[in-house]
Amino acid sequence: MISIKKKVDCCGCNACGDICPKGVITFQTDKEGFWYPKVDTDNCIDCKLCEQVCPTLNKSEIIIRYKEPLVYAAYNKNNDIRMDSTSGGIHSALSEYIFAQGGYVGGAIYNEDHTVSHITTGNPARLDEIRSSKYLQSSMAGQYKEIKKLLNSGKTVFYCAAPCQIQALYKYLKKDYDNLITSDFICRGVNSPKVFLSYIKMLEHQFESKATSIKFKYKKWGWHNFSTRVIFSNGKEYCKDRDHDMFLIGYLQYGNFARPSCYECQFKGFPQKADITLADFWGIEQLDTNMDQDKGTSLVMINSAKGLNLFNHIKNHIVWKEFTMSDAKIGNKAIDSSLKTVYDNRDLFFDAIDNKPFQEVAKEFFPIRSPWQWFIYNVKVTISNLIKKIRQ
Repeated sequence: MISIKKKVDCCGCNACGDICPKGVITFQTDKEGFWYPKVDTDNCIDCKLCEQVCPTLNKSEIIIRYKEPLVYAAYNKNNDIRMDSTSGGIHSALSEYIFAQGGYVGGAIYNEDHTVSHITTGNPARLDEIRSSKYLQSSMAGQYKEIKKLLNSGKTVFYCAAPCQIQALYKYLKKDYDNLITSDFICRGVNSPKVFLSYIKMLEHQFESKATSIKFKYKKWGWHNFSTRVIFSNGKEYCKDRDHDMFLIGYLQYGNFARPSCYECQFKGFPQKADITLADFWGIEQLDTNMDQDKGTSLVMINSAKGLNLFNHIKNHIVWKEFTMSDAKIGNKAIDSSLKTVYDNRDLFFDAIDNKPFQEVAKEFFPIRSPWQWFIYNVKVTISNLIKKIRQ
């Protein structure tokens, strides 16, 4: 049976819960807001299916992909979709094609309580909910069963999730269905839902109204200087850029509240198991200014013939240009590297989240720093690391 001894060994994919024939695996949330499986040992039949489906314990070796992906920069010709998307709107173009063929699309959406879950839908109207990154851990509970049922009934499914979740999906399915096309993304780490809810609670208190729309990477000031926008039921709007929004600062600059497994991610590098890997093509302005315009440009990495076939079907709806893997890595360190945290104060941070308003926690644990302050900090860290090596 699944037994989590070290939290870094669990990515929270929920696959063990779906595979359990007795339904004796539930998910309990810890102090940090992340869920982990708990087995009812009195009713467990020790079939070990939960261990077999775990992507951390067992990689999806039967899924064969290109040794090196085909690499493209691309963006949607529909400017409204491009501007509403996290990157260049390629996921939306792929999804629209699948819907047009009568297929189903899976992805992450916000729930009414501001948590995030995955859905699989045949309704094109729900694409607006799925579009754009959510930046916190999403629940996949029930999705594996639903996807398998759709695939076995002959439905085409295009499913987008984090690399660990995609590996879990293939472990659950035990094969690569011809009518399944998967997409993952270059993942920097999934953040604590508890921290996010504390952040939203702060904003709702400040604006005296419930948040009704949340958009990370809003492009009011451009793609390179993306922002967070929250709209409230009273019509008011919050919008701050990446260097001034407290949640983005905590995530992007300090990296202090991602899931423990994200700091030792086992799903980096290539080949990935998904048919297509999507990301922001950071650094594209250094390679080809015509592919930029500061509206969002997608990095598209094709990992299989099935992925290439789907990409070929949308080429009339996008602007695209081929590049190399070396080009892709210029601005995307997360392709190969796990998230790093600035401070080793995780327990103190989550104690504070339980007892203080988010703005006070942010001021204490991830204050706004100027580029010069970050330079000084990085110099100090480098010197400290060199001293430690010499002493060893």
